[in-house]
Amino acid sequence: MGRWLLSIAAVGNAVLQWVDDYNSTHIFNPAFTAHAKFHDGITISLATILGGLALIYLWRPGYGPERLAVGALFAGVWWTGAACAFLFPGASHRDAQFAADVPHLFGMPIDLRTIVPAMIAVVALGYLLERRRLRTIPRSAPLPPP
Repeated sequence: MGRWLLSIAAVGNAVLQWVDDYNSTHIFNPAFTAHAKFHDGITISLATILGGLALIYLWRPGYGPERLAVGALFAGVWWTGAACAFLFPGASHRDAQFAADVPHLFGMPIDLRTIVPAMIAVVALGYLLERRRLRTIPRSAPLPPP
């Protein structure tokens, strides 16, 4: 269960960033400067790369406690950075001109004030559950599937 929770967070890294930013409110916003679009490209790329790396570390052969730790780090670092972004002066997760144009995923609005802390909690819970599961397996035994 823990590894699956971490995988959900990792996929969320990649997918939600594309949904939230690759649209008229960000990349295709004519009011955005080229430099702002560059930063958005970094954000989308980094989220996708971190999500992919998390999945590689969590599911490739040779999985164990060390790979769990690295996979959880990759799954959680983007969400932690997103949480820190709220602390910057004048920062907001949504521009006022697009307040009504909120991206939706599966019919639900994407609100980072809710999603970010929830995903940090998912990563923490996933890591703790999976770490506990791995500790119950004898060291000499091959790891069973989750």
